[in-house]
Amino acid sequence: MEKKFFKNLAGFVPGPSSNEMKQEEGRRLEELQWVRAVKAGHPEAYKFLVQRYQNMVYHVCLKITSDETSAKDLSQDIFMKAYSALPAFREDSSFSTWLYQIAVRKCLDWKRAQQREQARRSPGEVSENDWVTNETPEQIVLSEERSSRLRRMVDELAEPYRSAVRMYYFEQCSYQEIAERRGITAKTVESQLYRARAMMRKKGEELR
Repeated sequence: MEKKFFKNLAGFVPGPSSNEMKQEEGRRLEELQWVRAVKAGHPEAYKFLVQRYQNMVYHVCLKITSDETSAKDLSQDIFMKAYSALPAFREDSSFSTWLYQIAVRKCLDWKRAQQREQARRSPGEVSENDWVTNETPEQIVLSEERSSRLRRMVDELAEPYRSAVRMYYFEQCSYQEIAERRGITAKTVESQLYRARAMMRKKGEELR
């Protein structure tokens, strides 16, 4: 992800219009209202958070498990766990970052449980498809630590860049899907992502 994220950084791209910034701020406040509505005893508001982040959660699960069925099952478990834990969400980070961390922990727990089960079998009972990835738990943790670092950096971006990056890289939305959801053109999405990469590159260099 990092190579894709940091490439093609040269050039100047105009900043967002005030209207775009207002739209992104409106979406952020809308999400916070959903969170607070659930906390206040209105569970039906949770469906909006699920709809917004189900793609992100699924792709996290699929990356770690490399199995579509397991990824779907884990996604459901993660949203149930997040719902139960939502009263403890302190709103000092974005909901997506908080949800992402829950997803990673849940998937790593699943991975470890799978490996413990496989370790209990005799060699003849283990099939060639039992190991769902070639990565060790240590490699997965390191990979997710890098992803977590990127997410923290993304949270520091100003709008509308933060939302554009989340939707494209973490929710796996296309330019056109992002444009339709945000009421802008695909060209504007491309420009925002281009400028966001430049800002992320700068942050990455400062962290070295």
